[in-house]
Amino acid sequence: MIDDDLLSILRCPVSRQKLRAATDDEKRANAARIEDAALISEDGKFFYRSEGGITILLPPENTDAC
Repeated sequence: MIDDDLLSILRCPVSRQKLRAATDDEKRANAARIEDAALISEDGKFFYRSEGGITILLPPENTDAC
């Protein structure tokens, strides 16, 4: 789980929205393992999964972000 102080300053690298912990339903919808931590943007459009306990905050490859 991500520390609340850290979570309060993290932002989505694409939309710049705040991130929050993903719910179990949101993890299932994004084919992530339930036991892993994951973050999601406030609007629910951008999902960031964890790999080996590290949340990967790289923009999705299918985004047109500059």
